[in-house]
Amino acid sequence: MILNRKWLLPLIMISNIVFSQKKEQVKKDEKLDEVIVTATRTKRQLSLVPMPVTLITKKQLQKSGSVRLRDILLEQTGIVMVTDFGNSEGLQLQGVSADYTLIMIDGVPIVGRTSGNIDLNRLTVNSIKQIEVVKGPSSSLYGSEAIGGVVNIITETPKENQLKGNFQLLTRFGAKNELDINAGITSKKDKLGVVADVNLNSSGGFDLSPETENITTYPHQNFTGNLKVLYDFSENLKGNISQRLYTQNQKSAFGNNTQRDWNFSTNWNHRINNSWSIDYSFYGTQYKAESVFNNEVTVFDRSLNRPEIKSKLKLKNSNLITGVGVNFDALLRSEFDDKKKFIAYYAFAQYDFNPLNRLNVVLGARFDNPDKYKSAFSPKLSARYKINNWLAVKTSVGTGFKAPDFRQLYLNFRNGVGGYIVLGTQAIHDLYPNATGLERIERELKPETSIGYNFGFQIKPINNLKLDINLFRNDISELIDTFDTELNPNELNLPNNTRVFSYRNISEVYTQGVELDVSYKLNHNLKILGGYQFLDTGDKEQESKIKNGEIFIRRTSSSSSEKLTLNNYFGLANRSKHTANLKLFYENFEHNFSANIRGIYRSKYALFDTNNSQGIIDNYDKFVSDNLQINLTIDKSFKDFITLQVGVDNLFNEEGVENSNNFPNNDSVLRLGRIIYSRIQFNF
Repeated sequence: MILNRKWLLPLIMISNIVFSQKKEQVKKDEKLDEVIVTATRTKRQLSLVPMPVTLITKKQLQKSGSVRLRDILLEQTGIVMVTDFGNSEGLQLQGVSADYTLIMIDGVPIVGRTSGNIDLNRLTVNSIKQIEVVKGPSSSLYGSEAIGGVVNIITETPKENQLKGNFQLLTRFGAKNELDINAGITSKKDKLGVVADVNLNSSGGFDLSPETENITTYPHQNFTGNLKVLYDFSENLKGNISQRLYTQNQKSAFGNNTQRDWNFSTNWNHRINNSWSIDYSFYGTQYKAESVFNNEVTVFDRSLNRPEIKSKLKLKNSNLITGVGVNFDALLRSEFDDKKKFIAYYAFAQYDFNPLNRLNVVLGARFDNPDKYKSAFSPKLSARYKINNWLAVKTSVGTGFKAPDFRQLYLNFRNGVGGYIVLGTQAIHDLYPNATGLERIERELKPETSIGYNFGFQIKPINNLKLDINLFRNDISELIDTFDTELNPNELNLPNNTRVFSYRNISEVYTQGVELDVSYKLNHNLKILGGYQFLDTGDKEQESKIKNGEIFIRRTSSSSSEKLTLNNYFGLANRSKHTANLKLFYENFEHNFSANIRGIYRSKYALFDTNNSQGIIDNYDKFVSDNLQINLTIDKSFKDFITLQVGVDNLFNEEGVENSNNFPNNDSVLRLGRIIYSRIQFNF
């Protein structure tokens, strides 16, 4: 469906009100411990899970005024949205880049990455029950893309004899004009359940640097449709079928861009007896993007089909999960010579048991056997020990594996307007075999391996106060990362100043730090949430060169050369040492009124080496300045039928213009200014 511009103004005027879904029994719900499924693939109370997990509830989604998945994730501790040189944005988790974080809906993966990133704006928050974020290696359950962690979107499931629906309208204006329409219904009668919803989203686009010729994001129109049908054949056999369709149309001055993301999944649960059940599932997905630029068409077509069988066995004080499956993966894109395919078989097992009354242990492992790369074994051990009623300790250690993907080997992407190209390692050797400096680029990339450690405390020193402290370290060997090859563009018959990017194995990198999450309920109406992450990163090979006195720098362009010391080594690109968030929620139950204010802080970070120190980032490079964003939301409900919501994102209009001098013509260092929005929702 196309949302014409002529509808935008009257809809903005109408939507100065917002409707929210019917109120749940708030007092009752707040006393219940939340249940999650992603961490162990079984239902577990959040407070009892032995690994670091963040849970985002439906209430948080509603109260924050979120529209797309990105909106809510950027406010969470340990999660940073990172924009690369081509303005592709991804999710960084504990300092681990987006390539290694798996994004899922109801336990099955979303495909279609751009420069390794899943565009989180493809995912509407409509019909989401909750979002679960598992930090640290999760390859023992989910495979190679889960080295850094997992983000799992759990959608609504109807309750018995339930019928509810909603219609919602949101508009944004200011730095970004946007119209978002949702409609949904949830029903269950006897054995049949249905969840259906549609989302229409239209944006006027935005330009972070209007003084330049290029536009940051062109206008686009999106459609998302979800349908889930559930049927209980008997107490021992239950099944469901889900489909999701996402489309986007975008027009620019150079041509049209379209995206189509389709997912289909079915799951059948067969309960053999009270202790044993088997799940039979099949998942199929296709992501296809077509772009027209100056009458030239480029295509990206990725598909994945996955049958899987999983067994659950309940024993005394323990649970055993086993499963087998196979991935049929295929990718066709214009930058490849032909369609690339591979098949990967896998098997996994997990044993969850309590050797002591206060001790819970989860031991899991997965074996992956792809036909194009060597096999991988990924074990993980997690444990939680309850010391007393207010203190518990939890720890986990796990390994991960990621083979080079097709993009890193065969990509041939050229952005003439942006002034850069990206070539896979085999592609760059085939295209420019005699280029000076080509010996610095390995033709054959090595697989990546990782090991991650998490150790934390759960503390409840007084009523209504919860503290979670987590220390983490991730060691990634043979990390595959993009880098500027510094090849001479004139020698490659490219325009002057064209930057040539490719991929390389960084021998060993690490991310380590500490996370702190605090939740304090001051009284029945007022609650404070806060989070902080300190992050330290580095390349061990770079650190070795610095120790050996091999790296020289100039503090300024006119200063003399000197040896770089470890004290002045900053770490990996696009990593901030400090990130924090603070949120204050107020709720007046008597008058059905609520308000909240949320602050998100990110300290300075570097995009790349700017003082010619062999790609090493030091304290004398140019940095993107630190930033603080304040968001505000207010809503009012009327008899559970209508809720009015207004809000402001980036209240103080922090646009990052101070970065323009250090990074000219680079929109990735700029930020959207103040955005005002309003929402209205009817319930029935």
